[in-house]
Amino acid sequence: MRVLPWGCALVFSSAAWTAQAKDYRLSSPGGRSIYDAQETFAEAVDQRSRRFVVEAAIGAGPEGNVGMLLGYINFPVRGLEYYLGFGLESNPARQYTAAVRYLFNIEGYRPYVSLGYLFKDAYALGTYTHNLFGEVGYSWVLHRTYHLTAGIGVRRILSVHVREDSTLNASDVDPQLLDAELDDIARWVPTFALRFSRAF
Repeated sequence: MRVLPWGCALVFSSAAWTAQAKDYRLSSPGGRSIYDAQETFAEAVDQRSRRFVVEAAIGAGPEGNVGMLLGYINFPVRGLEYYLGFGLESNPARQYTAAVRYLFNIEGYRPYVSLGYLFKDAYALGTYTHNLFGEVGYSWVLHRTYHLTAGIGVRRILSVHVREDSTLNASDVDPQLLDAELDDIARWVPTFALRFSRAF
């Protein structure tokens, strides 16, 4: 403590980084505690003010081999999130996704489940497909707003369409054989993705 010439005192504390608050009100002599004694200001900040999530994805997931997603954190239902994604697959293909994800918090453990829709545009071949997918995974907190998730799942190919200008519609392609090949496509496809995210 340091006493200034005009009689005021300054108090220096080794715990100056902890959260402090003044209480202006009528109360009992004991007052009240707003923060815990060891709670830092960063811990006292309301993290629920964050509404959006940006994710980068790699693997063989619904977004393709590499992808980007934009998520919206739903309030007041904690854990419910909505995502729109875009990615590229090496076939090559462009993939567009829309998904709903629910993130649990079970005594600090953070598994999640996700359901969504995928539109896959195999532009080089001239085909496109409509798909549904489901995923289960786990989310690790790297820092307050940085997360790493790993998910495995399966997607179901609902329908396959061939564009008019596709090479599969060339005059030397047997239409009946093409239809048979399309019918024989495996409709269930496994997925795996790693995603790094930041909330803001």
